[in-house]
Amino acid sequence: MTTYDEALAAIHGMPRLAKTGGHERIEALLAALGNPQHGRYVHVTGTNGKGSVANAIAHMLAAAGLEVGLYTSPFIMRFNERIQVSGHPIPDADLVAAYDAAAAALAKLQAVRSDFAVTEFEFITALAFWYFAERGVDVAVIEVGIGGDTDSTNVIDPLVSVITSVGLDHAKLLGNTLTSVATHKAGIIKPGRPVVTAALPTEAADVVAARVAQTKSRWLTADTDFAASHATLAGWGQRFDYRDADGRLPQLTIPLVGPYQVHNAAVAIQAAKLAAKALGVPLSAAAIRRGLAESTWPARMERLSQEPLIVIDGAHNPQGVRSLVAALNQVFGRQPLTLIVGVLADKDVRTMLNLLEQTRFRLWLVPVPDNPRATVAADYPADARLRVFADWQTALGAHLAEYPDEPVVIAGSLYLASAVRQTLLA
Repeated sequence: MTTYDEALAAIHGMPRLAKTGGHERIEALLAALGNPQHGRYVHVTGTNGKGSVANAIAHMLAAAGLEVGLYTSPFIMRFNERIQVSGHPIPDADLVAAYDAAAAALAKLQAVRSDFAVTEFEFITALAFWYFAERGVDVAVIEVGIGGDTDSTNVIDPLVSVITSVGLDHAKLLGNTLTSVATHKAGIIKPGRPVVTAALPTEAADVVAARVAQTKSRWLTADTDFAASHATLAGWGQRFDYRDADGRLPQLTIPLVGPYQVHNAAVAIQAAKLAAKALGVPLSAAAIRRGLAESTWPARMERLSQEPLIVIDGAHNPQGVRSLVAALNQVFGRQPLTLIVGVLADKDVRTMLNLLEQTRFRLWLVPVPDNPRATVAADYPADARLRVFADWQTALGAHLAEYPDEPVVIAGSLYLASAVRQTLLA
């Protein structure tokens, strides 16, 4: 019998990338599993914010009394977080059962064609669809891995498609223009199914408009069809008003800081309302309030410690860095702080550091631990204003020794944020 550790080792031992895009491999694996992807879904993509939005949608639908699946990536503390039902990560025994089912289906395919293989993400995605079908969830919220059109998750016909933002990231896969990135993300819009988006840059909006016309879909966009307003800090969270064609919901609260999280919440509300309507389930104002209030999301301007004040964030591209800076200004004002940053080498390191160097924050650089894609300390730019440390622990120790009464924020990669969280909260 497979153990939990054996299942995880086998999953992580699969190839990360395939030579060709498309859905042929995952569709073959899903067919061997009985096509569990033919369920009811909400599909969420975006350069930034897709995890927060998917999580909030799932919480609101669960607050309406539904059993709700949630599939996200990457995990922060433990692999099981990636596959949840109504806020609970998949139990170890269920993960092993799902692994065994998917592995048996893969073995059947390989018995016919010995060279058949799937990527790690394709396998996990198929495993998640199988688990949600076995559990008989009422609906599942699915976060795209990268892009949209060729992503392994794009084998579903969702009740609602969601695009949280469009910015430059994963240039080798998605291109280095907003038009190219938006083209990939708009690929999750399906014929006759509504799509909810944030307010998008003109180049991206033009792409979505063309896709909406092609698919005869209904498009609801922030600041036009719905909006959040009057946002204020409320402890380590925010309070805001929401309005759409149905009216106004005042004084909603979310346990997340950063102006962008209010806009994410507005997108999530609109998407959850459309999904609930498609399911024939009333989504009351009380369910919206309760779901949003419970929508914590780790490593997104998350306060790990009050004294000393330690915050982690997963800003990992230029758009994310701009949002991080806005959040830091919102929360800390003119207060001095240390920003410890680690960036993967395949990201736009120079642009991200340029943005951070324009701030008043003390900027210290570290490598992302245990990651072959990390920017090593020696590769960071030589600049008298920057301090480079061998690892985040040394940088954090230096901050606590030199500036014990000031906040410290550790950001730049979700993998770095995950390592910090696992160490400090273990």
